[in-house]
Amino acid sequence: MPPADCPFRAADAALQQIRSPLVFTEIHAEATSEKIAIGRYLDGRVTSVVGTHTHVQTSDDGILPKGTAYLTDLGMTGPKDSVIGRDLDSVLKKFITGLPSRFEVAENDVAMEGALFTVDPATGRASAIRRIRERE
Repeated sequence: MPPADCPFRAADAALQQIRSPLVFTEIHAEATSEKIAIGRYLDGRVTSVVGTHTHVQTSDDGILPKGTAYLTDLGMTGPKDSVIGRDLDSVLKKFITGLPSRFEVAENDVAMEGALFTVDPATGRASAIRRIRERE
């Protein structure tokens, strides 16, 4: 989403500054291909790479070949009976009419989504990742 710095170069620069083996990385991107690419690029250099932005938890959690935990999208903490946390009727009105519409916050079926990691604190390598979803 221009204008933005290159996330690959930005990650390289940030990793030169970090003095801990534990590095948990988040990539906020629209395309799954961007998230997968940065995960593979950082594999073995960071503890985890997780994506955000699409609000829909993916089921591709796993450990990459060099020991980095990976998940394309953590999901969303908020109302699941919604369109990315917004009231269905207000979002549908905009899509159907094309007119501006105030998106009200939805309130039903609240859930917390994310991931839990098992890591070696000495090496920073992950041995497990588990998606979580807790409903209200």
